[in-house]
Amino acid sequence: MAEGYYNIYRSTVYWRYAKARPHLLFFDARLIFFIALFGFHIRWWTFALLVVAIAGFTGASYFSYTLENVVRLLRSRIVGPFRPAVAYTRLRPMVEYGADSFQELTDKKNPKQAL
Repeated sequence: MAEGYYNIYRSTVYWRYAKARPHLLFFDARLIFFIALFGFHIRWWTFALLVVAIAGFTGASYFSYTLENVVRLLRSRIVGPFRPAVAYTRLRPMVEYGADSFQELTDKKNPKQAL
């Protein structure tokens, strides 16, 4: 079915080209955000950020990494090798809500009298 459809150059469009990385000239198209930042706010630090972004995207494409893989790699480097089975927020809190200890905390006059 896709062989009947053509792009603007009248060549056949195949499904395998759907996941190709977008390019502007020979740079990755996602650099347009850094180029726009440098274009609207011309400073040395935005130029340095643009150069670092160009180097990063060029290095990632040289090693055949996608942006998602690079983000996943950086996240795994930050977190480290420890992968808990259950998140810390899902664990039960280590707080005792017992009546005796609450009574001892609230009775400030004589804590031994509460026992």
